[in-house]
Amino acid sequence: MGRCNGRCTLVGFCCLQLVAALERQIFDFLGYQWAPILANFLHIMAVILGIFGTIQYRSRYLMM
Repeated sequence: MGRCNGRCTLVGFCCLQLVAALERQIFDFLGYQWAPILANFLHIMAVILGIFGTIQYRSRYLMM
């Protein structure tokens, strides 16, 4: 079967975090809890930036 490298694992982990944060966001909106809504929004933004950084990362190798 296929093997997953570190980058693939990190993207999968970030996607799971994103789903969990979105679920928390929905339940906080139902309860009108505004401080957790703001914290969840910041967490969602950090996860999206992490996914973007993981996908855009290119390792540099010195070839001689």
